[in-house]
Amino acid sequence: MAKQTRSQKQVRVQSHQGHGIQHENTEVFDDNLLPDAAEIAALSQIDPDIINWLKERAEKEQDFRHEIFKKRTDILEEDVKGTQKLNMRGMTYAFLIIMTGMGFSAFLIWLNHVITGSIFSGLTVIYAAALFYKRRPHKEESK
Repeated sequence: MAKQTRSQKQVRVQSHQGHGIQHENTEVFDDNLLPDAAEIAALSQIDPDIINWLKERAEKEQDFRHEIFKKRTDILEEDVKGTQKLNMRGMTYAFLIIMTGMGFSAFLIWLNHVITGSIFSGLTVIYAAALFYKRRPHKEESK
């Protein structure tokens, strides 16, 4: 990897007269595992074994990066699995609640409580619709 730059800019105007705040933050960092060749040559004159030491450090850094990436991936996979399990449980319980409500409505109608059973079944259907209806924010069309 090479040198990378991260930049943030923020401009806020507080009134029509032009008063405002400006904030700018720029960060440059070097993501190389090894120093450049000229620096390695200068360091090898001081310590001839520096090249092996630098190689070992670069290997350790690379192993560390791979380990961190694997841990992040594992955490993400566990999160997705947990969300899937939670969604499946929610749908199972919703199905059981709906079927129980409809069964109770049928039982009320069988006992000649037609109005009460019909109202209860209507509320069960509305409850079922409310469970599965999700409001999603509408994205504005780009102009």
